[in-house]
Amino acid sequence: MPQQAGPLGALALEDAFVALTDGVLVTGPDDRIASANPAAFRLLGEDQLVGRELDELLLVSGAATVQKTDGHLVRRAWFPREERMGVLEIVSTEITGRVGWIHTVRDVTSQAELLRLKEDFLLQVAHELRSPITALIASLDLVVQDALSMPRDELERMVGTLQRSALRLENLVENLLDAGSIEAGTFQVRTTPTTVRHALEEALLFVGPHLEARGQRMVSDIPPNADRVLADPRRTGQVLANLIMNASKYGPEGGTVTVMARPKGGAVEVSVRDEGPGIPVDEQPRLFQRFYRSREAREAAGGLGLGLTISRAIVQAQGGDIGIESAAGQGTSVHFTLPKARELTQEAHRT
Repeated sequence: MPQQAGPLGALALEDAFVALTDGVLVTGPDDRIASANPAAFRLLGEDQLVGRELDELLLVSGAATVQKTDGHLVRRAWFPREERMGVLEIVSTEITGRVGWIHTVRDVTSQAELLRLKEDFLLQVAHELRSPITALIASLDLVVQDALSMPRDELERMVGTLQRSALRLENLVENLLDAGSIEAGTFQVRTTPTTVRHALEEALLFVGPHLEARGQRMVSDIPPNADRVLADPRRTGQVLANLIMNASKYGPEGGTVTVMARPKGGAVEVSVRDEGPGIPVDEQPRLFQRFYRSREAREAAGGLGLGLTISRAIVQAQGGDIGIESAAGQGTSVHFTLPKARELTQEAHRT
């Protein structure tokens, strides 16, 4: 014979019902709510639930059916959540004997936001890859058709376009691979004594054509006492390329991008400054999040929202820090630190 819950068992069930973080509602055959736990009131944002029709309540929020089978119904509803809309998932299960329904309510706002970000990211990847691929195909078609008869200067321009497109593709793929290794915890750097100037030269191989296309110039100020560092040359060049590319994208055409290095204790601080519109203060704490792009970025330029995330991982893996200073109408400066090379540190101690 099936066992019935005794007084203690009933009390435990009641306590669990109250303590659940998911909302639970019970409706009778008339669809009116017979009982609800505290979480249901909180999630639905209602002061009164008992006696109300659930379908009428969900109708106001524009609930949409996601899945429907015999005795099982899944719906999504939208409710205000401070400055944005929250997403609730309501799973309804029919009680045996068709005497009513049990409904669980769960806040799936974060999952819905993650899905939206992934979908947006895939669209951005496709968009970012399409431009260099289109340029590669167009240039290759011209070279294949007219390479033998094409004037040398024109052929050199075509080869230059091919090289820039290939470098852009390489950078995009490298950023995607780096994002995966950061997420997996396998990201690594290989530090060695090098110079900030060398890393900047590496960066300019990629971003130089972009600066030239926008009529911008880069000004560098790297004194001898702020040049030698202990870093991964390729990775540090990648950081500078990401930061200079951002500065170029969001700065005005014909403007200036400034790269500076200054000694800072046992480290060197490198900064990249643009002349753009600046970043709102409320958005600055989120700039290093993966896939995040500020409103200014979404409206003014493309990108995958990975550059700052990867730059931070590279800088921190080398023992440095990275930060942003920005104000409306005054441009943005991204600064990061790198340990000084041992020889320079020892010279500083001797003086």
